[in-house]
Amino acid sequence: MNKGIQMGGKIPPYKFTRPDDSEFRTRLAGFDISFTEYVNTVSYVKDVSYDYIDIHEMIEQVEKRREYHYIFHNMPQGLSEAKVLAAYCYWILKLRPIRFEFRDKTEDEKNNADDGRKYDEAYFYFTERFCLHMLEELCLFLKDRNLNLTPYRRAELEYTLKHTDVTKGALMIIFEILIDNS
Repeated sequence: MNKGIQMGGKIPPYKFTRPDDSEFRTRLAGFDISFTEYVNTVSYVKDVSYDYIDIHEMIEQVEKRREYHYIFHNMPQGLSEAKVLAAYCYWILKLRPIRFEFRDKTEDEKNNADDGRKYDEAYFYFTERFCLHMLEELCLFLKDRNLNLTPYRRAELEYTLKHTDVTKGALMIIFEILIDNS
């Protein structure tokens, strides 16, 4: 239980303690590694970056969620890796910190419908696919095997992440189920 939660029978008001700079740098470095790995796998996207202010906000929001679960749900073990990742993905989807410098389509992409579609989808679903990439990496780390997601289910999940208002709690449950069933 958090120190000071019970003071003479009264519960003091909750005050969030911001992570220090070294913790922010550690979390930012982890995000940067995942982001760079993913960008290097996507051939159709060039000149992509992220907004450091939005990433800072995302890290702070996830830390608030961790503290919330620790204090108000009496979860001393904290959130599972899947729930933490889901919280990060929620804030990535909400804040949209990823920025693009769009390039013109090549002649092949203009003339070949399949290449043109890949180009358009690469930008349109980049953020959602990045979240699924991080989920796949976590599944490999935790279970030592790939995420069990058919192409149809993957497309459905991408569409859902792009076009619906998924809550943090729902995303946490979805991510845990996907990892548990892989």
